[in-house]
Amino acid sequence: MMQWRFGAVIMVCFWNLTNLMGQNIPKCSEIFFSEYVEGSRNNKALEIYNPTDKRVNLSQYRIVRWPNGSTQFSMSLSHKLKGFLSSHKTFVIVLDKQDTSKIGIDTPVVFALRKKANAFIGNADSFNFTMSFNGDDALSLEKYNNQLGKYVAVDIFAKIGDKPNPCWTDKYPYLGNGNWYSMDRTLIRKKWITHGLDSIENGVLMATNFNSYFNPSVEWISYPKDMFDSLGGHHCDCSKTKVGSLNFADMNFYPNPVNDLLKIEHKEKILDFKLFNDLGLQVFIDYKFFNFGLLNQLNADFSCLKPGIYFIQLKLESEMIFNGKILKVSN
Repeated sequence: MMQWRFGAVIMVCFWNLTNLMGQNIPKCSEIFFSEYVEGSRNNKALEIYNPTDKRVNLSQYRIVRWPNGSTQFSMSLSHKLKGFLSSHKTFVIVLDKQDTSKIGIDTPVVFALRKKANAFIGNADSFNFTMSFNGDDALSLEKYNNQLGKYVAVDIFAKIGDKPNPCWTDKYPYLGNGNWYSMDRTLIRKKWITHGLDSIENGVLMATNFNSYFNPSVEWISYPKDMFDSLGGHHCDCSKTKVGSLNFADMNFYPNPVNDLLKIEHKEKILDFKLFNDLGLQVFIDYKFFNFGLLNQLNADFSCLKPGIYFIQLKLESEMIFNGKILKVSN
């Protein structure tokens, strides 16, 4: 493996932007960025989601950073991925600042974010700066095309060639007006996004298309900086697991509305429990499984949640998925 050192010549070439135009990607057929974290100091992360029904070989892909409106490709701003990504799972990449003895510009990534990582990129010895984005950069996820003999983008965050000041907002031409999105924020891809580049939903060309300006509010939900809980899982409409409509004769939920403890009972063993808010963001609460002979029970603690509508997803031993809606009321 080539190691970059001071004094080494870094290869820089002009990047043919047609490589980034991509093609119209069929729904749920290609991996894409599902979360973007630009937090305090070095707390930076990207999440990649596999919407397909097959395991994906990540060695076919790389991530490229395009800083400050640049259209030039640099080896020091790209990183080839490795490993495999299972169907409907995520891969979390975190900036490689793990040395807890460092301070200043090398302040370590906080533990809550480090423990979410599947991979770290950009430590002090590698001279790789792919993950050192600061809110005014664009990022591309690219796949090597054997027929073309080159990498072709399958997803783009922001717009390559444009430089916002100080970051990407929901109001063009990105001069600081509007709501800030890409600086000191955590962004989560909306659940109806089923692919990256050239997304077309309901006849509308979406924000990641290279030809259009980038409006992050179209495909991304913005949350405060240093929010890491949602990393490691993504709620997407591409999930094709067997789905059954909720039947209260078979699945007993009570009480509904709920204010503290929700009980769910079913004759079949419950393998997994997930909870989502009305924006499609996964919410994490405490829950426990119980078995009472012919009856299986799950108790979920709703006491810490704000009032509102929540959506429950349960996976049963038969691999059937049940979806239900719960109203949380004030304590």
